[in-house]
Amino acid sequence: MNNTGFNLYIVFVCSWFLHLTSRIEFLGSIRFDLLLVIILTLLALSKKENNKDSKNDIYIYLKIIILFCLLTIPFVEWPGSVIKFGLPNFIKAGVFFYFTVRFVNNIERLNAIIIVFIGCQLFRVIEPLYLHITEGYWGDLASMSGWEYMYRLSGAPKDIINPNGLAFVILTTIPFLHFYSCLAKLYKFVYISALPLLLYALILTGSRSGMIGLIMVLAGIVYMSKHKVTILILAMFGGTIIYSGMSDNQKDRYLSIVNSDTKNAVTAEGRIEGVQKDLALALRRPFFGHGLGTSKEAKANYGGEDKISHNLYTEIALEIGFVGLTLYIIFIKSIINEFRKNIELFKNQILDAKLIAVNNSLIVWLSLNIIFSFASYGLSSYEWYLFAGMTVALRKQVETDTKN
Repeated sequence: MNNTGFNLYIVFVCSWFLHLTSRIEFLGSIRFDLLLVIILTLLALSKKENNKDSKNDIYIYLKIIILFCLLTIPFVEWPGSVIKFGLPNFIKAGVFFYFTVRFVNNIERLNAIIIVFIGCQLFRVIEPLYLHITEGYWGDLASMSGWEYMYRLSGAPKDIINPNGLAFVILTTIPFLHFYSCLAKLYKFVYISALPLLLYALILTGSRSGMIGLIMVLAGIVYMSKHKVTILILAMFGGTIIYSGMSDNQKDRYLSIVNSDTKNAVTAEGRIEGVQKDLALALRRPFFGHGLGTSKEAKANYGGEDKISHNLYTEIALEIGFVGLTLYIIFIKSIINEFRKNIELFKNQILDAKLIAVNNSLIVWLSLNIIFSFASYGLSSYEWYLFAGMTVALRKQVETDTKN
């Protein structure tokens, strides 16, 4: 039963990230992802719950958020949208925490789930990049001053993520590939082969948040590396080549991060104004929000733009109010506190190399999640929930390893 649950969880991870239900009509018709969630939930419930898990702060605050979203349905603006879209999407994201905690109970499984996860992320980057090279695919564009436009690479047609979302996928992949590369020659080969493609795809996204995130990822890798000078020299050399290969519009867009006298500066300023507008709109329903999954609906009806919020915190305020925002910030804080406990456990311990690779990767991924929380939505996305699950799973393995 335990093996069945883990194997089905692997299938769910593949289906979720590769969007198998939109690629295979039959799977979509039977609501395959939802069916897997139901089966996995039943298997998780049939397994005796660990009292330590149920008393974990992450576990407690996630439960409180779910209950809050359920109990406030009658008081939100669009309860129908919450029931039809908001709750199902939120549940399918939140289960990444529960399923990881329940089914990933040894180092082999933790390693396997990470390899499958990163493999899926690589596919999500390579697919649109391949379409771009072979068919000229872009997927999105950005406006500049003077009615000019700049094409930007987004997810593949069957993987609907915007350029910022694709940048996040790329940057999520890099630290895991880097720290896993020391475990086996195959991993090192994949890392060396994939890194140029990932960086090229990142440039094509035109994501300023992605470029800031890349600097953060590089800083994290350098900080934890024994070969700091070598990595910095390679990074500077690679950065020079990358910059020289950019188009004028791409250079202008990335320079707009620090220079207001650029064609792309107008959209950078618009991002700040967007946050202010979102907060003002959230004050329409400050306690319970407009409803889970309705930020786009709220902005279309009252904000004058048919767009999802580009900030996790304003998205939450719009959807579940400032009470919900407070709960979610406490939830994130509980994840960070749990991860800090892991770091303390790692000190002065001789641990399995796989555990060290996972820990180092998660440190960088945590920093990335924090940065992107200010530049993208994510209440009903997987990032924080999967990270929380991996954090708890890692802590269990470290405690087991130190006892042995």
